[in-house]
Amino acid sequence: YAGYCPQLKYNVGKSYGQLTAELLTSPEVKHSSRLVLHTGHVPSTESDTGLTLRTIPESNLKKMIPGYTGFIPKRQNYFACSYSETCHKALSEFYQEGRSKIQQQSTDLPAIVNYTNRQFERPKPPLTAISSNVISYKPLKSFTPAGKPYFLDDDNPHKYFISGFTGHVPKSRFLIGKGYPITTNQALIQFGKQQRSHPTYQDIPKGKDSTITTLPTIYPSNRGVVPSFTGHIPG
Repeated sequence: YAGYCPQLKYNVGKSYGQLTAELLTSPEVKHSSRLVLHTGHVPSTESDTGLTLRTIPESNLKKMIPGYTGFIPKRQNYFACSYSETCHKALSEFYQEGRSKIQQQSTDLPAIVNYTNRQFERPKPPLTAISSNVISYKPLKSFTPAGKPYFLDDDNPHKYFISGFTGHVPKSRFLIGKGYPITTNQALIQFGKQQRSHPTYQDIPKGKDSTITTLPTIYPSNRGVVPSFTGHIPG
């Protein structure tokens, strides 16, 4: 027992059980009127046919052997008995309370009324329709995809990637401290300016109706690669 016992540390010379028994029952020692091993719950001692072992499922009875470490409801209210007797009494009380709650809930339910012979009128809508034709919505401008942000103009409001895009965005590694759409927009504009300033960009023909800008080739046909080039050279 690890609880508090009044005047225990001032008394010596006897066993722990003898000292606690004398101190908890002595009228000279001030202590609570309630017993130490009392939870305030008084188990029912009336002979009830429901509080029998037949009301407990057989699967639960097989677990109630000494050494079982699972939780047993209401077991804290029973003591001074063997483990199996304590578990049987606790489970009997638990299942009895469950049946009483179900019976109480069933009595609180409203009475069932038979509506099979009644006829209900269909509710009328509060408003009357002005036309029987279905009006279909037609937008003034049809939806056209904006295209890939790589090839949009710099002043295009859709030239960015939404948050969550996992693809590669050139020039975005060193831009920090802003939201992802703003960062990707600045990176794409910077990348486009760098591509347009490349010498090979001026040699690429542009069509009037072309909306996609052709990127410069990796291997120029008029000259070779620079020394220390570590990329792949086909052939």
